[in-house]
This record gives sequence, C-alpha cells and structure tokens, in this order.
Amino acid sequence: MTRVSVEVPAEQLRTIRETVLLLYQATAESLHLALKARESGDDAVEEVHHHRARLDALDDLVHRLEPEGRATEVSGPPDLLHDVLYGALIDAGERLAETSNRCWRGELPLDRVGERAEEVLAIDALLRGLDS
Repeated sequence: MTRVSVEVPAEQLRTIRETVLLLYQATAESLHLALKARESGDDAVEEVHHHRARLDALDDLVHRLEPEGRATEVSGPPDLLHDVLYGALIDAGERLAETSNRCWRGELPLDRVGERAEEVLAIDALLRGLDS
C-alpha cells in the first residue's frame, strides 16, 4: 500500500488532530452499519475490512498527532491524509467565516480575522504539498 508523509506544524497539530478524531467517529459508525448489514444477510465483508483498516490508520494518526509543541511528521495512505487535510481546511474556513462575522458585528478585534486566515492558508499549504 502506498503511503505519503506530511509535516504538520506545531500550530496545526490540535486542529488536524480534531479532524482525525471526527473522521474516526464517522468511520466507526460506518463500520457499525456495515456489521449490521452483514448480520441481515448482506455480504459486506469487503466493506467491513475497509472500515477496519481505515480505523487502524486513523488510530495511528491520532497517536502521532499528540500536541508536543513541535512539528510532527505523519504518514498514511494518500486518500486518508487527503480526507484529513480537506476536513481540517473546511473546519478552518468555517472558523474564519464565524470570526469574520463576529468582527464585523464588533464582538472581536479585527486582527482575529487575520489569525484565522493564516490558519486557513497554512492548512491549504499542507494540502497542496500533499497533492504535489
């Protein structure tokens, strides 16, 4: 199986780890549904194995992304790291939108928008590095 690596800067460890945990939860739910389908007579063995392998890879990522205050290199299947980084980018974009809205209403100082925008750009750079 092909693996790729990406170095996650210390500033993004928590964000990326949260996304991995969300994907872990979604994959566990998918595994549960595949197992239930198998009980009802569907031959979902391939799907069950796929979800179990994805859970193993996500579990490995969670442990590697422990916030230690320094950049961390992680590796995994390209499709999994792609999903992780895209999910983190979407979440960062939503935080940027919410922060922009709050700044516009005067609830937060305007410099907070720049901080959130930097987060979006940093995660985008990780994703672009993975895709190149």
